[in-house]
Amino acid sequence: MATTFEVTVYRPKAESSLVADDMQAAYAEVVEIDRLMSLYRSDSELVALNTRSGEGLLAVSPRVLEVLRAADHYARLSQGAFDVTVQPLVGLWGFYHVERASVPQQSEIDAVLRRVGHERMSLDVRNGAVELKAGVGLDLGGIAKGYAVDRALEVLRARGVTAALVNLGGNIGVLGHAPGGRPWVVGIQHPRENRLIGQIRFWRGAVATSGDYDRYFEVDDKRYSHILDPRTGKPVEGIYALTVIAPNATAADALSTAAFVLGPVNGMELLQSCEGVDGFAVEPLGNNTPQNQHLAVSITPSAIAKGHATKDRTVVFLEADPAVALLGPRTIKNGARSRRCIWPINHSP
Repeated sequence: MATTFEVTVYRPKAESSLVADDMQAAYAEVVEIDRLMSLYRSDSELVALNTRSGEGLLAVSPRVLEVLRAADHYARLSQGAFDVTVQPLVGLWGFYHVERASVPQQSEIDAVLRRVGHERMSLDVRNGAVELKAGVGLDLGGIAKGYAVDRALEVLRARGVTAALVNLGGNIGVLGHAPGGRPWVVGIQHPRENRLIGQIRFWRGAVATSGDYDRYFEVDDKRYSHILDPRTGKPVEGIYALTVIAPNATAADALSTAAFVLGPVNGMELLQSCEGVDGFAVEPLGNNTPQNQHLAVSITPSAIAKGHATKDRTVVFLEADPAVALLGPRTIKNGARSRRCIWPINHSP
């Protein structure tokens, strides 16, 4: 997955000898998921699937099937903003090797868009198979890391670990409670500077952030992010970052991508409509320059900007900063509503 992996395990002192094996077991699970779902390994199951698109039903392993089922769910939930069939678009823009990335012609984008769309992937759950229309390619970069975090935590749970934190490239999931009866704490990265602008304090679940500062290239002082809108075929604009706190890491990963693509208004509306989901968007405020970066942060109403985190409440704490403005919660167009958005992750796929 070409990213960093960190795992922190807490055990009683009498069980400290087990920690090294705990960490190795969690790491082995992540390595296995990478072997199945990486586009950077010629021997991965995902690469094999993409090379056989248009050949009818193709058998897939239980883990890959589970991720594809979750991906299909979030594609429908977001009305196509989240879509794992973007692989041909990502390849067209060159983001698999960003040092060689460039802006394609509109005619090239239009041609590739004919091969993109979640409806071009069909799942046969009963027989454990998937069918991809000719020319379709899958990229699980917006969901596989979250899934790997969930699977690593499940491995730790099965080994009797009661408290742990797993961080896979900024996709963070926790098991149990942090030591000392404190909430888990995750820093909020400034999207344009090497510093934090605050903290997320939460008791359970997972955190994921999608941002335009991870992989990008610039042409004529314009930034092109690796997060593409599958409906337009172009990089998303008008938002710096979007963070989701959700019951599991798979959901946090997929929803952060979907909401980022939808933008700060529609993306936050999606999060507000989902039961058990919190989040916040970071967007530019005013006419920013490289020397003068002003940010606006909007937070879901169920999260609060100060106070104490509880099992039912997440705190998004922002440092006092004149360049960071906290916006009031955006109102959902049709009023508050609660949907069950979270695709459940099977403990034993």
